[in-house]
Amino acid sequence: MTLSILIWLPLAISLAAALFVPPRLIGRVAAAGSIVTLGVAISFLARFKLGHAGLQFVTDRAWISALGIHYKLGLDGLNVALVVLTCVLFGAAQIWSAFREWERPRSYYFHFGLAQSAVLAAFCAQDLALFVAAFDLMLIPFYFLTGMWGTGERVRATTKLVVYTLVGSFFMLAGAIATGVIASDQHGTSITFVLSALRALPLSHASQEWIFLAFGAAFLVKMPLVPFHGWLADGYKSMPIPAVAVFSGILSKVAAYGFLRIVLPLFPYAAVHFQMLMLLIALVSILWATSLAFTTGDARLVVAYSSVAQLGFITLGIFSLRTQGAQGALLQMVNFALVTAPLFFIVAALAAR
Repeated sequence: MTLSILIWLPLAISLAAALFVPPRLIGRVAAAGSIVTLGVAISFLARFKLGHAGLQFVTDRAWISALGIHYKLGLDGLNVALVVLTCVLFGAAQIWSAFREWERPRSYYFHFGLAQSAVLAAFCAQDLALFVAAFDLMLIPFYFLTGMWGTGERVRATTKLVVYTLVGSFFMLAGAIATGVIASDQHGTSITFVLSALRALPLSHASQEWIFLAFGAAFLVKMPLVPFHGWLADGYKSMPIPAVAVFSGILSKVAAYGFLRIVLPLFPYAAVHFQMLMLLIALVSILWATSLAFTTGDARLVVAYSSVAQLGFITLGIFSLRTQGAQGALLQMVNFALVTAPLFFIVAALAAR
């Protein structure tokens, strides 16, 4: 069994349900499919060899040969727990959704399946171009989930989400292209975007600095940390509960994971150079979000601001630039996701009462 089956199974199930299943049964089929996907993820976890250095369950195929882009997937100690966590939280969201009525259920569950496949692809991607494509793809379903099934000022929330994330994605795309092109030029090799190959082709210090800022802008918007959080309040208040649960629990972690998988290994000099800046951003985010969580009167925003504070602590661990800090950040990603997603469901249950 390859990782491609795990990645694209949610999309295949949601698409088949949207095309062939009666609307009243789509939720049940989608929930059953999410359980099957979780079982597949657990099978990979059970076969994962602890203490084994390097990638496991590798798939590596040339995707766009002329540009050196590969469809390369793999699991290691950095992403295996996050892959299982993704399936757990998306499964919980699908099951919660199945007990409620939704307008246009075919479209609703299709977008959820697309989002889960894109997040799994981002976690498993071992090619920089593939990661960027999956990172951008996973945001598209949430534009529709917010705009079509959201509440309150959903149009304003969707507009802010689109503007902020598109700007961040543009910087990341520019940084990714520059990484592959500059690395090949500086070392006289053919262009490649495979992460293992790029780690062997270090960039100059000047190139690392501005590319680090490009990736940092995209990831900080997505997390989000201060001062890149302008979309947070409207977005979290307007998203439907299943969407905001997985968005806060999983999608924000993809950005933190990107720092560990891409930024620190590929731009080590820039990580040291901007370490103090990142620590200050994390500290300000912790203090700001904590103060707002204590003073806001909206239950959703209490959970949202507390999530920003936790992501600040995760960023502190990442930019301690120590192995123990990275391990602590990864552990906190899992712990926090298992707490914050149920909190949003609890808020919804209290609101229903």
